[in-house]
Amino acid sequence: MWDDTTEQALAEVVNAVRQHATMPLGIQLGHAGRKASTAVPWEGGGQIRQANGGWQTIAPSATPFHAEDEAPEAMSLAQIDLLKQQFVEAAKRADRLGFELIELHGAHGYLLHQFLSPLANQRNDQYGGSLQNRMRLLLEIFSEVRAVFRRTKPSAYASPPATGCRMAGMNSNRWR
Repeated sequence: MWDDTTEQALAEVVNAVRQHATMPLGIQLGHAGRKASTAVPWEGGGQIRQANGGWQTIAPSATPFHAEDEAPEAMSLAQIDLLKQQFVEAAKRADRLGFELIELHGAHGYLLHQFLSPLANQRNDQYGGSLQNRMRLLLEIFSEVRAVFRRTKPSAYASPPATGCRMAGMNSNRWR
């Protein structure tokens, strides 16, 4: 939910659901990072290059998801600050729309998961290196989202890094 237009469009969906059910609603907020700018799965799901109408992706480091992909732009500290603000604004929008739960999507190789990964995150500043540093961004975002999303409502973070380690054939100790 990155702007007023998407908030208004989602408001229509929420209102339609509320006409038929009183169940609590949740929303997952995330950013695809270096996995963005891709074709739909039934068209192969591969990266759409900038020359073909795609866009420059961003990531913790300039390491592409697939070797044949264009490299993402390594995020500057200013871009990291902007990302945190964007998550906070999305949380405010979710609260205005009456969502009862926010889940921050940090799995499946998306941006927050990329910051956790020692493979995707090759930074040498406060957001890279040790596990503590690689966790910093997601903890900051979670804390800032909690500050604006009412404390009476639950927030969650989803990430299966150990599963990703096994899938990549690597020892989970490497994530430490």
